[in-house]
Amino acid sequence: MVPSSIHIEDYVSVDQKFDLDISGTEKIVLFVGRLSYYNGVEYLIEAMQSVNAKLLIDGDGKSREKLENMTVSLGLEERVKFLGKVSNELLKYCYQICDVFVLPSVEPTEAFGLVQLEAMAYGKPVINTLLPTGVPFVSIDGKTGLTVEPRNSKALADAINKLLSDDELRKKFGIQARNRVVENFTVDKMNEKILKVYQELMY
Repeated sequence: MVPSSIHIEDYVSVDQKFDLDISGTEKIVLFVGRLSYYNGVEYLIEAMQSVNAKLLIDGDGKSREKLENMTVSLGLEERVKFLGKVSNELLKYCYQICDVFVLPSVEPTEAFGLVQLEAMAYGKPVINTLLPTGVPFVSIDGKTGLTVEPRNSKALADAINKLLSDDELRKKFGIQARNRVVENFTVDKMNEKILKVYQELMY
């Protein structure tokens, strides 16, 4: 198998600061992606009822209005911030400052989750879902983050709280996450695997 890859050298810290209305002591949970039926963001928002942190949602899509209305109905306006489609610099800044990255996808339409690699490149632990796709292959449960059942807000909340409450575990998973990207998901590694496939076909 030849997985997707990223140019890891593109994922570096940014000097520019952005005002996202976040206090210096506030923990940050990040989601990046299209606001669509398959991304399960509604379950992440529900989970935030039991999480003492701020959720940043980077992305736009057909489900945005529904998700914003849901946020208001749950009284989470102070803890859930919709950023819309952001610039590359702001996206990098969000990866840089977040404590945990969450990909709560609920449908096999989410085949891989490239945004997981982006977060991992910044040394961030990932919480993903146990889909029958490449999603749990990218970030491995108990090594680079935590994997939970899809459509389970309580499981998401428990996983987020576990990581936010354990600085050492977050740091450990983050280091292992970046190492996994370097060892398996860079463009150079992808090219090596493609070459190997061609060589095997030729001989």
